[in-house]
Amino acid sequence: MSSLPDHLLPEAVGREPVSRAVLEHHQRRRVLTAATGVFARRGYRSTTVDQIVSAAKIGVGSFYGLFDGKEDCFLCLYDLIVAEAEEAVGVAVAGGGRWEDRVVGALRVLLELAAAEPDRARVAIVEAPTAGPAAQARYSETVARLAEGLHEGRSADASAEGPPACFEHAAVAGLAWTLHQRLSAGEPPVVAELLPEMAEFVVAPYAGTGMFAR
Repeated sequence: MSSLPDHLLPEAVGREPVSRAVLEHHQRRRVLTAATGVFARRGYRSTTVDQIVSAAKIGVGSFYGLFDGKEDCFLCLYDLIVAEAEEAVGVAVAGGGRWEDRVVGALRVLLELAAAEPDRARVAIVEAPTAGPAAQARYSETVARLAEGLHEGRSADASAEGPPACFEHAAVAGLAWTLHQRLSAGEPPVVAELLPEMAEFVVAPYAGTGMFAR
């Protein structure tokens, strides 16, 4: 038996064989991790499948067994980044509390993620809006979800007049543009610098100035 090649040897007793789905999942994650750096460094339009394949150290055939092409790879990466960011925000605000405190908590998490992983932030904020119609649609959906999350502020203080009807979308777009400018210039966001001004910008129109303690 010892002379047989490894792929023909029987599974070790008691060891569960790894399923194809699990193997593909790990390989997709490995490719997406490598693609993050390529997209962030070269930009979506200038990135090629060959560059992604080279960075991931896989064959072209293996790549196309996992993704339909560059666009599919980018969309999968964008969805992964957004899903993990939303999960992190959900954990941070799960304890409830005042609306404004939850907003500040969510902003803190997002800024910390962008500071810790600027390549991911660049993919989601800088590249997605210009990566074609499908990516633009995904980006617009993300902005809309974030804007919808701010609507609760309108009932946080019944005595407050509240901002204009279009404020939520404009606020999210404004925050994204601030990060876009930083990331485009190769400057990861500094949480301590941006959090106070961003929190005040978002909270004050609903509950008045000074709600965020500097």
